[in-house]
Amino acid sequence: MEALTAKVIVNLTEYPGMQPDTSWVLSLDSLDIPAEEALGELRTLSRIGPTGRPVPNSLSSRAGEHDWGGSSSSAEFLLELSAGGLGALSATAIDAAVRDVFRRLRARARSDSWGELMTEEQALGAARTRIAAQYGVPADELVVQGAEVDAVEGTHAFTFSHADGRSFGAVVGLLKDAPSCMRVWRKGRSGN
Repeated sequence: MEALTAKVIVNLTEYPGMQPDTSWVLSLDSLDIPAEEALGELRTLSRIGPTGRPVPNSLSSRAGEHDWGGSSSSAEFLLELSAGGLGALSATAIDAAVRDVFRRLRARARSDSWGELMTEEQALGAARTRIAAQYGVPADELVVQGAEVDAVEGTHAFTFSHADGRSFGAVVGLLKDAPSCMRVWRKGRSGN
């Protein structure tokens, strides 16, 4: 089944079921490939460890069809990778590998053009909303510590602090001309 909407999530976590310290999210208007091909793309990430053998991981997908006067379909793909299984692989190398897979999946998707770039205010709102949903922190309690714009990539990067001592970050950009929070992370105490 080819999905009209699709979400691809890659989580970097210590153990299955724990809240991830880093997540990459790709939302697509349409994924024009079978689910097995999308899963195959994600499987390549399980082999980015130092030995080339699969790192501990969990890969799942779910699909749905909806017909409430108009039919639609959706798919969600989730890959959880063990942070410990990646050894000394740098955060930059992991990020580059995930972005490469996301680029290949985006190339197989269709979307309508949004035209204009997001404003910093829109990007900030998307970052706060995603961090709140991912880590259960009220969005209005996130204090901006830094903001950067990458004009070449068309992204906004934010770092936030929270009163409990944790820090959070997000990169928001355009994926196929659609605004999306592409990566979120936290530093500080972990939770389930």
